[in-house]
Amino acid sequence: MKTTLRLIALGLSFTATVATAQQFDDAANFALGGFDVTPTVDIGLKYDDNVTRANIDSISSWSRIISPHIMMESSLGASQVTLGYRLRNEDFFSSKEDNYTDHFFVAQADVEFNARNRVIASLNFEDGHDARGSNFSIGTGASLSEPDKYKQTELDILYSYGAFNSDGRLDLNFDIRSLNYDIDTPLYRARDRDISRLAGTFYYRIGAVTDAVFEARYTSIDYQFALNPMNVLDSDEVSYLVGIEWKATAQTSGFAKVGYQEKDFESSLREDFDGFDWELGVLWEPVDYSSLEFITSSGTNETNGEGNFIRDNRFSLEWKHEWLERLRSSVQISFANERYEGQLIDGFDIRSDDNRRLRASVYYQFRRWLNFELGYVYDERESNRDAIDFDRNQFILNALITL
Repeated sequence: MKTTLRLIALGLSFTATVATAQQFDDAANFALGGFDVTPTVDIGLKYDDNVTRANIDSISSWSRIISPHIMMESSLGASQVTLGYRLRNEDFFSSKEDNYTDHFFVAQADVEFNARNRVIASLNFEDGHDARGSNFSIGTGASLSEPDKYKQTELDILYSYGAFNSDGRLDLNFDIRSLNYDIDTPLYRARDRDISRLAGTFYYRIGAVTDAVFEARYTSIDYQFALNPMNVLDSDEVSYLVGIEWKATAQTSGFAKVGYQEKDFESSLREDFDGFDWELGVLWEPVDYSSLEFITSSGTNETNGEGNFIRDNRFSLEWKHEWLERLRSSVQISFANERYEGQLIDGFDIRSDDNRRLRASVYYQFRRWLNFELGYVYDERESNRDAIDFDRNQFILNALITL
C-alpha cells in the first residue's frame, strides 16, 4: 500500500483516454522556499475515430491536448512533503461538445518517526469529468451537450508499524472518498456517494525476500440521494485476503492474494452478494532493459445505471523494452468482463460486457528536456446489450517538455 500511495502522489494519476509521454528520470528542478520544484508540460495531438464510443453515427475528430504539471517536494530527514497540481485541457476540432478542462491537486506527508513507525497521509482533489459515452452515459453519449463533470475529494492515511527487516509488519489504512457530479437533477444526484474504507494488512516474513500477507478490509458506501428511499443502493463490504508478496527473486517480483468478499445492501429489496476475490501481479525482468508485467484481479464496483453492482474480472499484460539509450517502447493488452448483478430490466438477461484494449507506444528522448511519444490505442466493447457495442481507434503524437 505504501508504494501505491507514493505513486498516486508523485504521478498525480488521473483517468484519461490517452497516456501522456513517458517521463524520464532526469527532469530538472529548481529550489523555492525549501522545496524542489519540478515543472513539466505535455502537449499532444490525437485523432479519435469514435469520440463518444457510439454503436452508430460515430463522431471522428482531431484534438489538441495540453497538460502543465508542477510538483513540489521537501525533505526533512527521513520525512518528505509533496505538493502537486496538474491541469489537463483537450479541445476537439470537430466536436466542441467534448472539450474539457480538468484540475488535479495533491498534498502528501510521508513521515518516518523511527525505524518502526511511519505515516503517509495524502489529500487529493479532482475537478474532472466522464467523457460522453462512458460510465453513466454508455450508449447515450450524444444525449449530453458536454462531458459529465464531477468533483472528487479523497483523504488517505496509512500507518505502518514494524521495521522493514523485521519478521512482522502491520499496515493500517483509512480512506474516505466523496464523489459529487455537477448535474443536479434527481436522476443524476442519485450517483453522488461517500465511500469509507478501513483496512489492515499483516506481513510475516517467510523468506529472505518473501512475506506472507493477511489482509482484511471494511468498506461503507453511502449514497447522498435515492430515487426510491425504500430501495437505496447503500451497502457495506467486507473482504478477507491471504497470499504472498515477493521482491526480486529469480528476476521476478510480485504478489498473489486470494480471498472472500461479502456485500450487504441496506435495502432488503436488493440481493446481497458473497464470493471469491483474487489479486495477482507478477513483474518479470529477464534483462535490465526489458520487462513483462501481468496483473489480474476480481472484485466489485458500484453500478453505473443498471443492476445493483458490477462484478468484474480484469487481466492485463504489458511489455516494456529499451531498444536504445533514448528509445523505448511499451505494448499493453487488457481485458475486463463486467457483469451487472441484480435488478433485471424488462426481463432481459443480466447485462455482461467484455471490454478489450490494445495500447502501443514508442518513446524517444530527443533531448534531455524533450521527450516524444507516438502511440496507438484500440478499444472494443462487446455486450449482450447490442446498442452499447462499439470499437474505437486513437492515434497519438505527444511531447513532454521539462526544464
